[in-house]
Amino acid sequence: MAASWEKIKAFLKIGEGTGGGRNLHVDALKGIAIIFVVFAHTIQLRHPLHDGSYLYLTFSSFAMPMFMLLSGYIIETQLRYSYWTYVKKYALRLVLPFFVWGVVSFFYFKLFPDPRIPAEMTGVSLPSFLFFLARYPGNGMWFLWVLFLNSIFFFAVLKLIRVKNWTRWENYIIIASMLLSRLANTENFGLAEFRTYYPYYAAGFFACKYYPFLRDHRKIFYALGVVLFPLLLAAFQRTGFPSFYQDLVQFFGSTGLPRFLVSIYKYALAFAGMALVSFLMELVRRTKFYGFTCWVGTLTLDIYVCHSYFVLGSGEALWQLTAMAVFAFFASLALTLLVLKRFRITRLLFLGESR
Repeated sequence: MAASWEKIKAFLKIGEGTGGGRNLHVDALKGIAIIFVVFAHTIQLRHPLHDGSYLYLTFSSFAMPMFMLLSGYIIETQLRYSYWTYVKKYALRLVLPFFVWGVVSFFYFKLFPDPRIPAEMTGVSLPSFLFFLARYPGNGMWFLWVLFLNSIFFFAVLKLIRVKNWTRWENYIIIASMLLSRLANTENFGLAEFRTYYPYYAAGFFACKYYPFLRDHRKIFYALGVVLFPLLLAAFQRTGFPSFYQDLVQFFGSTGLPRFLVSIYKYALAFAGMALVSFLMELVRRTKFYGFTCWVGTLTLDIYVCHSYFVLGSGEALWQLTAMAVFAFFASLALTLLVLKRFRITRLLFLGESR
């Protein structure tokens, strides 16, 4: 029996989530974040309120920002590569699957028309469809595209710092790059999303750099998360201004200050949510669920790219949405482990893995 279980663990790569040298808490946070994302997307696709659902607003306020932060956390381990080697590596890892899944989506939309799909994505040729996705990646696997933009820009910043021996000013240069990213205010080619998520990616680098400080003072950050997240969440609107925005306008007038304060609010909300989730994961550290999330944390991009194709059925009751999300999550795991990771060509095309 024990031998059979070991074979199953090896087949499912379960040991990869608890192997030596990994930060298990980072893996656990990635694992729980992808579970939240699957559930949030299920609500978005199947609930009549869509983005207005309170549960969706809760998860969307911090889940993808946390993914971006955790991705930035590991960039220090990549600095041994030259810049162009790094770009080629991550283009293979992220951009290639972005377009391959775009091809899948093209034929999927042909077979299963959806009135919510923009007209520019239907009734066009495949090249036109892929160009539309590149120009507006929010209609596809946008996270892959934006993660690529974030990673190559931030990697360039770090390389410049080391080549010029500006290490003593590293923090200031990175903060300057975060301010510079705010200039990307166009909707084309994912630059608006880059503007939103780059600060989280850079914050991930700081989280790695000052990890001992964060670990030693985590109780303070956890307390802030527990208190602030519910309070800040009450005003959150995903695609609009928070409910208190008009009060800011009345108080400060038609200046840029209200929008600036809203930006600070959204970042504070996301970081508070991350702190709260980290605290909750600390509470279950000694449970099997924690080990499960550590393992899932090694498969997050794999689950992300295919879970939306399994959000099937209908119904807006919580139990129905939960059942759909659970099915989509485990179906994605099954497709990843039993098919996509089993063959070299599928690993390369669909997951961006060259080994």
